Amino acid sequence: MPQGEIDISILKYRKEKRISQADFARLVGVRQATVSNWESKKVSPSGKHLERIRELTESLTLERKAKSNSDELALLKELLSAKEEIIEHLKTTIDRIKRG
Repeated sequence: MPQGEIDISILKYRKEKRISQADFARLVGVRQATVSNWESKKVSPSGKHLERIRELTESLTLERKAKSNSDELALLKELLSAKEEIIEHLKTTIDRIKRG
């Protein structure tokens, strides 16, 4: 992952999780100033810190996918429920028409 992508990943992670640089620093095991330096592109994360950043950002991606799947499932359930209501309405209308 190139440095520019790391900076963006850190910022995206922090914004989505609504955490401070200090909170992110605790997750990675560094000082807040180090996170600030990474985000301002003054320095690059070392190998072990880079790996931890990747773990965190990948976990966020998995969380997004799970939420997306959950949202999609909820939408499908709503559509199915609406379909069933429409079918019932059509049956009632057809019966009323048949009865004259």
